Amino acid sequence: MEKDWCVLKIDESRMWATLSIKQPEGEEQIHFSPEYIESYLKDNGITSGLNTEAIQALSNYVEYDREVEVARGKEPINGLDGVYNYTVMMEDAHSKPVINPDGTVDYHNSLKLAMIKQDELFAVYEPATNGEYGYTIFSEMLPPVKGKDLRPLRGRGFYTDENQREYRASVDGRLVRDGDRVTVEKVYYVRGDLDIEQGNIKFNGDVEIKGDVRSGLVIDTDGDIFVHGHVGACVLKAGKDISIKKGVQGRNKCCIEAGGNVVCSFVERCDIKAGKNIYADSILDSTVEAYGEVIVNSKKGIIVGGHIVGMQGISVREAGNSSNVVTDLVFGVLKRPLERSLTLAEDIKRITAEIGALDKHLKVYEALEGDRRTKETEAVRMKILRAKVIKNTDLKKLREEKEKLDEAIGNARDNAKLRVTGVAHAGIRVTCGQNTVSQREDWKDISYMLRNYKLKLLPGDDADSEIEPESE
Repeated sequence: MEKDWCVLKIDESRMWATLSIKQPEGEEQIHFSPEYIESYLKDNGITSGLNTEAIQALSNYVEYDREVEVARGKEPINGLDGVYNYTVMMEDAHSKPVINPDGTVDYHNSLKLAMIKQDELFAVYEPATNGEYGYTIFSEMLPPVKGKDLRPLRGRGFYTDENQREYRASVDGRLVRDGDRVTVEKVYYVRGDLDIEQGNIKFNGDVEIKGDVRSGLVIDTDGDIFVHGHVGACVLKAGKDISIKKGVQGRNKCCIEAGGNVVCSFVERCDIKAGKNIYADSILDSTVEAYGEVIVNSKKGIIVGGHIVGMQGISVREAGNSSNVVTDLVFGVLKRPLERSLTLAEDIKRITAEIGALDKHLKVYEALEGDRRTKETEAVRMKILRAKVIKNTDLKKLREEKEKLDEAIGNARDNAKLRVTGVAHAGIRVTCGQNTVSQREDWKDISYMLRNYKLKLLPGDDADSEIEPESE
């Protein structure tokens, strides 16, 4: 578009325009005011995106026949698609093996599980945006492309808010993600053997191993452990029960500890501790301690060698063997649970006093009225309240533990005994409290009990008769 004093060029997309001022005839210099130039542009329909600085410069310092961009439109900004921002590790990760100080390589701790606590935030959804409109230099609006929203996460073990923006775990567990499906698993599955490729497992939930647990590995969980195969020279720790379908070959390097029961077919050269009972078909050369009973009374139930402690009693089909291998069998109240009960009592007393102190502080802040109740005082009140909730939770757990422990101690004091339904071989050594006897000959179908603070040998399960055992 050409005039006698300028040339105006407009882009085909109507997104920009340039203006050049013609060289005047003769030596006369011609200047045009910014207002004149803008008016000319508007007369030609250019009403948006005017470059006032360029127009001002074009007015003040004329360079004839030089094209100057005097207007530019704005491209639309397309909307962003919706996106999930994950706040925690969402998948199990294998890290590089650790080089130990002695130069050996630790492969066992290379697996890091995607663990999460109950109520912990793991995902925040950012919705799609509409984008921003653009415009041409002729004030024509250019619509953006709207972003696409993602559908809500599917799965189980979590909950979301009413706007489906924040996602939190409803249980302690392990996060497993498959596309837009998320699961918080209370059970950690190993489909085959747990070996060095999988590495050690530390998990807040149940662990199930479909195969064997190879030597040198560690499983540590606050739930149950299920092993369908064998267990080698490794460490198993569970807050609840441990079940081993095909037994343990510990080679004196295996440690099994459960807050609940331990169940396995056979135990060989292994250390086992259980907060409740231990069930097995056979126990050989092992150190075993149960706050409940040790029960080995299947058809082939036998205990040979080792040190076996069942605080509430031991029941076995055959104890010792024909070679008179020394087999220690201990029942009755133990020192360690008594000490634990005393510690729990002290902790309960201390936390109860702390809750009382928090109550006093809480009453002070709850009594505030009017101008004295501020954001700061309310924040302090909420902090005290949260501390009290935590203390009450701790107190409840301690009281429950002490109640169960005291019940076990009481049962051990009143009812504990050693029961051998088959043969009790010479060589077994029986202890209850301060009393220990070594059996000099084989006996069949006998029981040992504490009577009037003395250890008595009874025929069968007859509490009204007794055989005087030889004291050690």
